[in-house]
Amino acid sequence: MTLPLVSLPTSASAADAELASGPDWAVSQAPGGYLVTVDLDKKLPMVSDAPTIEVDGRSIGIATEAADGKSLSVFTTDPGVAKADDVEAGWFSKPPTGIAARLAAAANAAPLAAEAEELDANPASTGTYDITESVYNFGAQSIDLAGIGGIKGEMQGKIYLPKTGGARPTVLLLHGRHTSCSTGVTPATRWPCNPGQINVPSFAGYDGTARALASHGYAVVSIAANAINSNDNQLALDQGAQARGQLLLDTLTMLDKAGKGQSVSYFDAQTNKDVTLADALADQQPLPGLTEATQPMSPADLVGRFDLTNVGMMGHSRGGEGVTSAATLNQALDKPWGIKTILPLAPVDFARMTVPNVAMNVILPYCDGDVSNQQGQHMLDDSRYAFDDDSLRSGVWAMGANHNFFNTVWTPGVYGYSVSDDWGATSTDAVCGPRGATNIRMTAQEQYDMGTAYMAGWFRMTLGGEKQFLPMFDGSGAVPAVLNGEDVRSVSTAPSSARTTITSFESTSSLVRPVGSATATVCASAAGRTVPQALPTCTTSINTSAAPHWTPASNGGNVPATPVTKLAWTALSAGQTPSELRVGVPAKARNAGTAERLSVKIAADESVTTGTDLTLSVIDGEGATYSSKVSALNPLAVNRLPASGTSALLKKLVLQQVDVPTSALKDAGLDLSDIREVRFAAATGADATPTGAVYLSDLAFESSSVGTPAVKTEPTINVLAPTVAEGNAPGTADIAVYLDKKASSSVTGYVSTLGSATGRGGITMEKVTFAPGETCKVVSSPILGDKLPSTTDSTVIKTSVINTSGAVMGSKALGNLVVREDDGVTGSAVALPAAGVQGDACAELAASATTGSVTVSDETPAPGDQVTFTASGYRSGESVAFAIGTMSLGSALADASGTVVLTATLPADAALGEAAVTAVGSGTGFTSTGSVAVLNATATTLALSPEIPEINESATLTATVTGADTAGTVEFFDGDSSLGTADVKAGSATLEVPAGFKAGEHSFTAVFGQTASAQRSESNVVGLTLTKGKSGIALILAADTSVYGTGVKGSVAVANGDGGTVTVSYGSTSVTVKLGDADTATFSLPKTLNAGTYDVKAVFNGTDKVDPSGVATAKHVVKKKATTAKTSVPGSKAKKGKNFKVTSYVRGATAGTYPTGTVKVYVKKPGGSYVLKRTLTLSASSKGVVSTKVKVTKKGTARIKSVYSGNGNYGKVTSPVKAVKITK
Repeated sequence: MTLPLVSLPTSASAADAELASGPDWAVSQAPGGYLVTVDLDKKLPMVSDAPTIEVDGRSIGIATEAADGKSLSVFTTDPGVAKADDVEAGWFSKPPTGIAARLAAAANAAPLAAEAEELDANPASTGTYDITESVYNFGAQSIDLAGIGGIKGEMQGKIYLPKTGGARPTVLLLHGRHTSCSTGVTPATRWPCNPGQINVPSFAGYDGTARALASHGYAVVSIAANAINSNDNQLALDQGAQARGQLLLDTLTMLDKAGKGQSVSYFDAQTNKDVTLADALADQQPLPGLTEATQPMSPADLVGRFDLTNVGMMGHSRGGEGVTSAATLNQALDKPWGIKTILPLAPVDFARMTVPNVAMNVILPYCDGDVSNQQGQHMLDDSRYAFDDDSLRSGVWAMGANHNFFNTVWTPGVYGYSVSDDWGATSTDAVCGPRGATNIRMTAQEQYDMGTAYMAGWFRMTLGGEKQFLPMFDGSGAVPAVLNGEDVRSVSTAPSSARTTITSFESTSSLVRPVGSATATVCASAAGRTVPQALPTCTTSINTSAAPHWTPASNGGNVPATPVTKLAWTALSAGQTPSELRVGVPAKARNAGTAERLSVKIAADESVTTGTDLTLSVIDGEGATYSSKVSALNPLAVNRLPASGTSALLKKLVLQQVDVPTSALKDAGLDLSDIREVRFAAATGADATPTGAVYLSDLAFESSSVGTPAVKTEPTINVLAPTVAEGNAPGTADIAVYLDKKASSSVTGYVSTLGSATGRGGITMEKVTFAPGETCKVVSSPILGDKLPSTTDSTVIKTSVINTSGAVMGSKALGNLVVREDDGVTGSAVALPAAGVQGDACAELAASATTGSVTVSDETPAPGDQVTFTASGYRSGESVAFAIGTMSLGSALADASGTVVLTATLPADAALGEAAVTAVGSGTGFTSTGSVAVLNATATTLALSPEIPEINESATLTATVTGADTAGTVEFFDGDSSLGTADVKAGSATLEVPAGFKAGEHSFTAVFGQTASAQRSESNVVGLTLTKGKSGIALILAADTSVYGTGVKGSVAVANGDGGTVTVSYGSTSVTVKLGDADTATFSLPKTLNAGTYDVKAVFNGTDKVDPSGVATAKHVVKKKATTAKTSVPGSKAKKGKNFKVTSYVRGATAGTYPTGTVKVYVKKPGGSYVLKRTLTLSASSKGVVSTKVKVTKKGTARIKSVYSGNGNYGKVTSPVKAVKITK
């Protein structure tokens, strides 16, 4: 913008004579004051800061810029200016320093033309390690390939190993898609090569890189992938990316086992034998088409040699997407390998994979005649902000390189089979044609050397920490001197730890403000997208091959590509306002004190014919300004890339890196701790027009760094593409987009269905966002239904989720949506099974991770039997295919509840034995499982001999088993009780039962047990009832009463007693007596039976043959035993008032017991009555005798007696009176 004029006072309309002056300044008298004027060497830069005039180092105020921009003036009333010694221009927001010096600094901040700095270090140099080179080959069909239709491929490659021992950082090299089998006739199966064909050893074409790295201490393995090349276009949904990625990981597994000294062996289907590691290393003859033999190596030579915590990978062409796939597949593992760095070389990027946590360098040849749209540029663009990681991402453009010559086996004149210059050997294109007089092409050797230098340098830097190679990759543009000035350019995004982003230019912001005639439009992608886009396209008039940032991906062509800001202007200014873009620096990004540079990516717009220009200005918090033409910083950023009149592939639009060293900002007087604004002002460039446009991206303060790659597990994002019916009218199919685990931060991905506007399946592109914790989203894709039959059974539509952030693409990030023709098919087409009515897509996804159950009506059917199978969990109307083993049983439709029932007859020739039963839904793929055992039928019959045995009579059970295979065992049962087992011999099994059977009902069966080939079978029931006889009993006691201690005898007699037993009970006591020969028995009631009344009962217990009797009862009374008592006193006299001994005796003890209870001693004084003197306890241990002492206080004759209380078994009694004479 133009600075506002400072009006002079009306009285100062003219100046008088000069009062003071210098070479470029003057102070004149003016009405009411003084006019100070400074002449300028050149116009001021157009910045927001205001100019001032400084007199003797002191600002006198805001200056007015002359209309022609050649001078500044200030009117002041300060008389001190009349004596000025020094006057110069200054800036309002900065301390006075002198604007002239700043203008000079700005002019000298960068050279007028960007020239590549030469790097003295030689990344391709031969190191100090001697190396061994050996080929390993486990066979052409020795490993299963992922995602490529069940194909087996080779596990083959070449090892370059330092001879010095120890674990080495490991680099894997993977070639791209090139001829696999040369000369002769390629087999219909495409792989392996036919006898006589040349199996082209593409893996041997990177010797330069491998030898350079190995000689510096790296273990290098170059991998063969010809089986994938032979089948990826035909069988792989992702053109073989996952197959290549998994092959890399499988190679790491092989190296890990070899390094640990474990057994390594693969089965080669071609030769039908197991191949050990020793076998694989045995043949070191020259590879097909080569003359140089390799060196012997043994498995022992590989032990402890691979450091798989420090791994790098290079992939060429489709191998480039292979290494990105390996990196993402690795990060889906619970225990990832230590992949730290990858280098896609001239890669494809069909799936727009984002790759976190690894350093990445993408080398792009400008004259690539194969991957001519340089789609690998997306690997850098898409990944740089997709994850919160700390990894360097570098793009290297090899301007004179083609696609093939990085590999000697693909290079004419070096290898003899299937070689070519991919741009065209006879092309006369002025830029890339090898026969063009002005072409920029490297020779084949120059290109190979360049590739070796950049590949070796990258891995030596990222794995070995050799930072001297950083200038090759950090956007500085340095090229190794050994390459003799080859045109190689680099553009980078610094790791997050070394970058502070001011703006990515990917979205609008209030801090990004166009002024003047300038406009700023956020755009993305190229024109021609087939679904509405959120942003306008960045290009409209050029071939997408000439716009690598915006070339559409084959697996998601409508996914937005590389949003940038398009800055355009129609004039250099609008009035006094310059046409420019002003970018405010957020507060958190203003301190650039630790940064090495201000970096921005710029490319001339497609409307620019040859070149345009910008003035880049940086302003600090005091208004100090740095300015420079972008053409002076990097002319490649504002001039179009090489173009020819014959190829629409060239004149590419590629963002170039423009760096302003922070040292230049400091030299210009800026405060690096407070950078406030960056401006991009329109300027005239090579087109010499006042109009122009550029693309802007990634404005940041950066420093050169590799960052810190991380070995970690990331969530994966995938799609579940269903099979649906087309329906009769427009509808939708729901696609489940899902994460394999919950993420802690937001995850995004772009979902596409690559249908058509006129087919059964339409076109979809939708961005999905998962909040933390969410794992499933649904995207609806249009289905174009009708009521017309078709000549095809379905339409298969590729479905993908790509360009992800916060999660890596999983192994199921691509899938096929199948739209079934449901109105009938014509011609030779066969209708697909019914898909059913699609339910909730996320619910169907959850169900797909489970397995249902198949129930069967007969778990052991015989061939030819009819069996009913039942399963549930399917769509309504979905056709469910049942199979037993590999044999189809037929299909049935699920009902409204999702339950399906199929009744099928097993074939008569069905294989015998256990077999899995599966039920697979045609729409959901939901699978239920069960099992049956298909067995020969058997039949078993049972006979009893004798037919009606007596009770306990010996008997024999005989089972007869019939059927195709009756070898086995029969178990015999009586009801549920097993009687025993017997082997079947000659069709029968016999069980002897010597003890016979008891009385009662018996139900005999025989069960032939299931064998590996025969069914279980159960015999008929043989029933038998055995009945017992009746009995009677009589009970006799010798007396109805008895006295305690005498006991009594009794007897029992049983009618039909069968020698059994009788139980006699009385009180709580029972005794069992055995009947004698006359079925009688005696018993006794014991002497110790307590006194009381008893019901004596007798019961015959019965036998096997006779039932128990009723109860016989007799009453019996046991009376108490009578006792006698005696009182004894020593002598017959006692003194008055003195104690004397009295002893009481209770007699009559019997049956080993003694009377117990109490004895009371009574004394009758002379002339008195009896008085109780003592109550004594009579215990069993007293044995009927107790003593005490008494005294009588009155002279005369005293009388003493004892009274026993009695107890339960002994009667009470009073002793005779004992007389005692009491004396003085």
